[in-house]
Amino acid sequence: MEKKRVSVQIEGRSYSLITTDDEKYVQKVANEVLSHIRKAAQSTKQLDTRDCAVLAALNFCDDRNKALKKNKDYVEKADKIIQQTNDLNRLCKEYREKLTEAMNDNTRLINNNKELEKRLAVLGHEVSQLKEKLESVEKSKEKAKSEKSEPEKISVPKEKKASDAKNNMTEQSDDIPVNVLSNEAKKTEQELRNEKLLGYVPMTQFSLFDEDKK
Repeated sequence: MEKKRVSVQIEGRSYSLITTDDEKYVQKVANEVLSHIRKAAQSTKQLDTRDCAVLAALNFCDDRNKALKKNKDYVEKADKIIQQTNDLNRLCKEYREKLTEAMNDNTRLINNNKELEKRLAVLGHEVSQLKEKLESVEKSKEKAKSEKSEPEKISVPKEKKASDAKNNMTEQSDDIPVNVLSNEAKKTEQELRNEKLLGYVPMTQFSLFDEDKK
């Protein structure tokens, strides 16, 4: 910007200032300086205009330094706030990622739960079928056990009974000693001889029912 000369009046004296600032702004600054000089003169009557100007300059420098210190503190606080904001943004991003991951896990768990419920229903149906089969097997075992405990009735054919009786008689005759049979035969022959010597003649026996046939 182009520099220009600006004249101001302070305590009856004219000062020419070369600046790039606006003339109104320079005049406003000059008025503030004049106000501080008069304020310093009122606090101490023994000071002349020069001393009051020096005191006003000291006050300005003090205010400036304090303002700079406050500004520095504000800047540091602002930096801390910015750092905290960045940390919060980073944490917020991490939490958002974790939340997204948790939502995905929740969706996956819901799907797994549905699949497990389906499998559980199938297993329940299979268990019911197995129970029914087991009950049927138990009933069959009980029935077989009860039938086995009853006495078995075996029908023997008449032919087999006759054959068994004949076999028993044969077995009994086989059990008789040979000498006993020989003695019985001799005894019978001796009895026949005795009957012939006595003149015994066997008579034919007729049944009463045979007379009608004659």
